Amino acid sequence: MNDTEYLALVDTNRDELRERIEHAMERFDRLIRAVDPLARPAGSDWTVQQYAAHVLSVALHYREIIHGREYLRAATTADVHLNNQSEMEALIAPVPELADQIQALDAEMDGYFDEHIDDRRVIPFHGGVMVSGITGQTNWLGELVMHGSDIARAAKAPFKIDERDMLLVARGMMEYGHAFLRADVSPETDVCVALKVPDARPYVIRIHGGSAEFRARTPADRPDAVLRVPASTLTEMLYERIGPFTAVRRGLFVVGGRRPWAALKLQSYFAS
Repeated sequence: MNDTEYLALVDTNRDELRERIEHAMERFDRLIRAVDPLARPAGSDWTVQQYAAHVLSVALHYREIIHGREYLRAATTADVHLNNQSEMEALIAPVPELADQIQALDAEMDGYFDEHIDDRRVIPFHGGVMVSGITGQTNWLGELVMHGSDIARAAKAPFKIDERDMLLVARGMMEYGHAFLRADVSPETDVCVALKVPDARPYVIRIHGGSAEFRARTPADRPDAVLRVPASTLTEMLYERIGPFTAVRRGLFVVGGRRPWAALKLQSYFAS
């Protein structure tokens, strides 16, 4: 919590995040060193080597933040993909070199995260927004887990994604999700979707007046749709790795609301 009375999707603390990041880092490092660097997961444009370079680029963003310098932030969310691609291409190197650099930066980030353990918004992010120290950690956790999964798919190796990890990643995405609202969404649009995620607070995503809110549900909310959804499915939807119909196969259910079909359009209002 913070002094603005913001209620996060779920509570956490530095001890939990440190443990989960360490575990994710170990798995990610082991995978990228073992897998063919030119292997490519089905449906992806990137190879294992390119994923490693991308994760390094994200770690370098944190290094710049730690030292009080500006990194290549996308002015609009539409530019994020372009930035990711150009930075990845500039960093391509043998995977062991990339892995060593990621490990070194992860150790530096660990100390920085120890100093930013609450919901004060102190870290500059894409789209001109600031995010909290906790979201800085959950974002890094998401990079390691999601791209660790990508690399495992390239190797056709088993990779279990922990629901708690994905709940923490979703927590962070709820903090900055408003910045990803598409610029062409009509200010006349008014949609409210309530979320029931296991082990999380009841939450809503509401789009109205040309803006988006991600916040704790209140008694005054009248949602168009109420969704019961696992954290992993919600996170993959927010990342736009899956669409609503795949999400249904992965445990999403519409369990109430005045206009339940409105939930099918929710994802289309946000940039990927």
